[in-house]
Order: sequence, then structure tokens, then C-alpha cells
Amino acid sequence: MAIWVTGDIHGGIDIAKLSYRRWPQGRLLTREDSVIIAGDFGMPWSGSNDELYWLDWLNNRPWTTLYVDGNHECYSYLEDLPVTERWGGKVQVYPEYPNIIRLMRGQVFDLPAEAARSTRRVFTMGGANSHDKEWRTPGWSWFPEELPSWDEYAEAERNLAAADWQVDLVISHCCATRWLPAVLPADSLAEGITTDALTTWFDDIEDRLSFRMWFFGHYHTDVMPDTRHRALYRDIVSVNELLAESGRA
Repeated sequence: MAIWVTGDIHGGIDIAKLSYRRWPQGRLLTREDSVIIAGDFGMPWSGSNDELYWLDWLNNRPWTTLYVDGNHECYSYLEDLPVTERWGGKVQVYPEYPNIIRLMRGQVFDLPAEAARSTRRVFTMGGANSHDKEWRTPGWSWFPEELPSWDEYAEAERNLAAADWQVDLVISHCCATRWLPAVLPADSLAEGITTDALTTWFDDIEDRLSFRMWFFGHYHTDVMPDTRHRALYRDIVSVNELLAESGRA
């Protein structure tokens, strides 16, 4: 029961990294193994044949695909999905694609892990701010729900308190403000770092939460700002192996 994590797939745009040709390890996984996408899953959106092809393709991979939401999601679709509970937290399972599951915001899950550990405790908090929203269409290519509501922040803090502020993994789409200089491109830094309510909230959470590793997407880069944080885009990493290498297994 392995857990793998990767960055944004943007619907069918960046999904090919999960093909067996690019990621042969995927052939060895089973339905009990999880591949977590750190935001910008991006499907379905328009309901096009291309989207339906990729959803069916992903649903039929041998593993179970989990994801946290990003800023580029069709929130009108997600709003209509039924909410259920799995692994101790709230999820949304795609009705036609039961092996694709959204891990909702502010939840603490006990996900099945490798044989040496029965579970890994995972805190999930999707969402991010779109810096290009002025060029997008509200209700179609941009949704205000991309950032968490105050109710979602409050639920997250209640769930973390119930877990004694101790988890193994954090999966988010964006990161705390303190890591932005390490993950943003130079031209963005030259224009000044833009923060928002979520990156600021993550800064507060960083100081209160005990965790082994924090994974996030959003910035289209693959870097480790320090030994406990990993920005992901094209890389697909094994949580078990990464924690073992760092001595925090």
C-alpha cells in the first residue's frame, strides 16, 4: 500500500506523466495504492470527448487517484458532487469514475500505507489564488471558490486540533508565504511577491503543526525548499521512499 504524489495535471494537458512509458513504476501498483495529485486536477470541465477519454483512462489505471483541488477546477461541477466519508475525512467520489476521489479541504485522513505502518495521517487543504483571473471568465474559467471560505479554515483547524496538531503529510496546492521566494520564477519575484489569505494562513499553520513532509503543486516547478517541503510538477515521488531517505519514515 504505497502513496505517491505528483503535481498539477490540468486535465489532459499534463496527464501523460502518469503513462507507463514515462512512469513505469505505475505498472506495479494496485488499487490499494494511492497517487495523489496536488491540485489543478481540472476534470471534468466542458465535458468534451477528450476529457471523457482521460477520465476513463485514469479511472482504469491500476491505482486509486486522489487529489486536492487547485485554482483551476470547475467548481460548479464539484459543488454538485455528493460528499461522503472515507479514511476518516470528507471526500467526493466521481460517480462514473469511482477510482478518482477528491480529498476535500481541511480534512485529516488516515490513508493506507506500506506494510510497516498501517496508515499515514494526511492533512489536505486545496485551493489557491489565480493571478490571471482578470483574463478569465467568472463562472466558467474562474471561480471565487478557488480560495477557501472562512468556514473551511475553521473546519480545518477543528480537525487539526482533534488530531493534536500532528500529521505525517500535508497535501496542498499552494504553499505558505515563507516559501514563495524559493518556488516563484525570477520575473515574478522582480514584480514583488503576492500573498493572499491562504498563503498567510499556511504560514500560521506551519508554526503550529507537527508534520514529516509537506507537498504542494501550483508553481510548475520541482524543487525542495528544505528537507520537509517539496514543490511538485512533473516529478512523481514515493512518500515511503522519500521519508525513508530523510530518516523520518
